Amino acid sequence: MIILLSTNKVYSKQIWIYADEGTWIDGIIAFEQFLNHSGIEHRRIYSNDLNQTVNFNECLAICFPGGYSYYYQKNLNDKAISDIRNYVATGGSYIGICAGAYFACSQVDWEGVVYPYKLSLFDGSAIGSIHNISPWDNYTMTSISINKSNPIIKDQNFNHKFSTLYYGGAYFTSNSTGFDIVATYDSANNMPAAINFTYKNGKVLLIGPHFEIEENSDRDSTSFAEILSDDESEWELLDALVDWTLGKNDTISSLENSAESSKLSIYPNPASDYIEVKSENRNPREDKNQKIYNSLGECVMELPYSSLINRIEISRLPVGFYYIRNGASTNTLVITR
Repeated sequence: MIILLSTNKVYSKQIWIYADEGTWIDGIIAFEQFLNHSGIEHRRIYSNDLNQTVNFNECLAICFPGGYSYYYQKNLNDKAISDIRNYVATGGSYIGICAGAYFACSQVDWEGVVYPYKLSLFDGSAIGSIHNISPWDNYTMTSISINKSNPIIKDQNFNHKFSTLYYGGAYFTSNSTGFDIVATYDSANNMPAAINFTYKNGKVLLIGPHFEIEENSDRDSTSFAEILSDDESEWELLDALVDWTLGKNDTISSLENSAESSKLSIYPNPASDYIEVKSENRNPREDKNQKIYNSLGECVMELPYSSLINRIEISRLPVGFYYIRNGASTNTLVITR
């Protein structure tokens, strides 16, 4: 058992970091240095390990870092994909950073071309690169807003905004998977930059930008982006998020997917002027009001529940990302004009 008195964390397993073809070595090194700083053991793992029989009992969480998600899918066989999915479903944890976040989604919309992906922990789309911030393969600092209503961080003393490294990462949309927003991109219509959710009995954290990179510090042991200016660090935020995946911050996601008890459909989506919402709520104890929240978790509209199709005017709402909730059922909405 590993006991680290300096951080007050106790773990008997390791975070596995995928480090095979297509991974970004600077991102791996920076994440390893972050884990060292947080007192968490780790080791690198490769496609040959995962494609054969591997003992996930030794895995604290599996991380797929930045790089090229195409190679992750190319080099991992169906058995490996199934094993990772089963590991998370039975109580494991998945951390996806940039390419690793793309890899976890059921489809990737890259530069306008949609590709199906097999792991599908997130039944939705990862969309990039975000040209409003910086087209691939350029990189830059970008401003993100923290969702203070997220159960992981609502009691934390974080700044409302951070400047962080953007290098081709995604934003996320889904019509079926309930999720909590960690942060949104200020320069991309407040679309989700980082999200967390439960996958059956496991936990998933997907991050579009690079919280692991320290631009104005050498404690990440890389020189990448050192010409960019950023006096703050995202490591404290990343520490809280990783703690959640490991069960230390055992908060309950406010938007867990509950398709068994209710169902919510939205059309059209994306939308501009109106939407039609149909909800089938089979749990009489649930709050049946339909509520629309913005990307910061603020309720911007509340409507009485109806089992019929509701036509809702949304023309007064600004362009951006929203979610609609009725009882335990949640669906995402994108407003464009």
